[in-house]
Amino acid sequence: MIYGILIIILIIVPIGIAYYYDYRKDPKEFTFSIKTMGKGILKGLVYVGILIGLNAIYQLVIPINKNHGIEFNSEREKLGIPKIGDNWENREYDSEQFTTKLWNTDSTNEHFKKVIDYGIINAVSETDYYKNENKKFIYASSKYNFNSRTFEYFIERKGKSSKISKTEFEKFITE
Repeated sequence: MIYGILIIILIIVPIGIAYYYDYRKDPKEFTFSIKTMGKGILKGLVYVGILIGLNAIYQLVIPINKNHGIEFNSEREKLGIPKIGDNWENREYDSEQFTTKLWNTDSTNEHFKKVIDYGIINAVSETDYYKNENKKFIYASSKYNFNSRTFEYFIERKGKSSKISKTEFEKFITE
């Protein structure tokens, strides 16, 4: 804290002294330069405001199509992706601009989580997470890639994820 105050003093005091001597030398020129500097600062603030506005628009609009909730279930059915039921909750505090996380509020259900990842225009992938009450701390997941229209299956043990076959995945969720 003391170092911060010292640094401020070492920067502000010399600038103040320079302004004082500049003003005493030629008050009219000093006043003109302050007005010019004020216009420059105003212009800079306008540019900063525009950048903040553009960033806010970017965060509100991008991704363009983020319509992959319950209304997307008919498309999920065609693609073979597990549907979202009425007992699914979108926890927006857990989600991000390019990721939507949905949690199953029915704790007895093995299908407990769904993560939808978005690109700039549309959804890129959708991952479904499953738990098995007989196998504690082991989770399986299926990931659907919307671009290649393919599934990948994974199993996670002690924080390490490994790819498995569809048969191993189905065996895990049906046991």
